[in-house]
Amino acid sequence: MQSISPGCCCAFMAAAIVFAGCSTAPPTGTVSGEVTFDGQPIKDGRIAFIPVDGQGQTGGAAIKDGKFEAKDVPVTKMKVEINGNKLTGRKIKAYDTPESPVSDEIVELVPARYNINSELTLDVKKGSQTVKYDLKK
Repeated sequence: MQSISPGCCCAFMAAAIVFAGCSTAPPTGTVSGEVTFDGQPIKDGRIAFIPVDGQGQTGGAAIKDGKFEAKDVPVTKMKVEINGNKLTGRKIKAYDTPESPVSDEIVELVPARYNINSELTLDVKKGSQTVKYDLKK
């Protein structure tokens, strides 16, 4: 009868630990879709997925021309927060000095009931799912 060397046994146990660790990641999904505000695509913004229970990872993506794709969003019930950027046409200074650089003034397009005070939710599922948000004033 042949005996197993201690080195072989350690290698086997290390491999078992590595493979066991690989399966402990929570399931995720990809959420893609469209976002409009008063019938118009949000040109530039952000969508965030935050666990309703406050536990676990968040997810999110940029919104460009009304479309987004958020990958690796944890599978759970999520609060959905949507922000949209709106250019006012005004220029603002970074500092209150004559040589201060100026930039375009940007304000929040989307009402607070869709972002900081959002009641929007989504049950994120494993795999891919498509959603559409038609936001109103």
